Amino acid sequence: MGALLFAATPLSAATLYVVNHGWHTGLVIRRGDIPPGLWPEQREAPPGEFLEVGWGEREFYQTRDPSLLQALRATLWPSPSVLHLVGFNGSVVARFPHSEVIALPADTAAMARLAQYISGAYERDQAGGVIRMGHGLYGDSRFFAGGENFHLFRTCNVWTARALRLAGCPVGVGITASNVMKSVAKCGAPAAAQAMRILDWPETKSARIVLYEPVTQQALHFAVYSAKPSTSAME
Repeated sequence: MGALLFAATPLSAATLYVVNHGWHTGLVIRRGDIPPGLWPEQREAPPGEFLEVGWGEREFYQTRDPSLLQALRATLWPSPSVLHLVGFNGSVVARFPHSEVIALPADTAAMARLAQYISGAYERDQAGGVIRMGHGLYGDSRFFAGGENFHLFRTCNVWTARALRLAGCPVGVGITASNVMKSVAKCGAPAAAQAMRILDWPETKSARIVLYEPVTQQALHFAVYSAKPSTSAME
């Protein structure tokens, strides 16, 4: 059952999704929310309304069943990185039904900083283009060479935390996925008097929906919705 946490946000704001895969966190961005010209490399990614972006150690991330030795090597020795981009359409929660998903509001300036950050994460060839590394791990996805080295103090979750700080969410160091998600859950819209809206409905699964009051961060409602929710479903 996918879990979607979301904060109150103006209806005109863009939405940034953070996905917890257990040991790894990723970002989901609606392509239509990417400011023009600030992340041109996204045109090289698979098609779809949404893009999930992940960053990690090059060898470990591209291995479907990595060994303990690979994990230790990736953590203890600086090594090349890779970007993982997944294109998809439809519900974000339905795409990741077994993952925690937190949705955050992001204004134009925040999206611009985030797009530039991701654009700057690629390794470039001599002509300045991105370097494809092959098919991704799931769905319609691809790997691209990353420009920074991966190590113990610059993990996938540290990379995500840096991105979220640029997007306006004051996430801490974020070495673990749990640390990142706990920090992200505290992020809310800047004003209390803003309209709540349902950001996403799962198409085939149920989802836990938690609404947060944006200033006090107290949970206002908790509900479990079926695939076809009704207005009377909230308890």
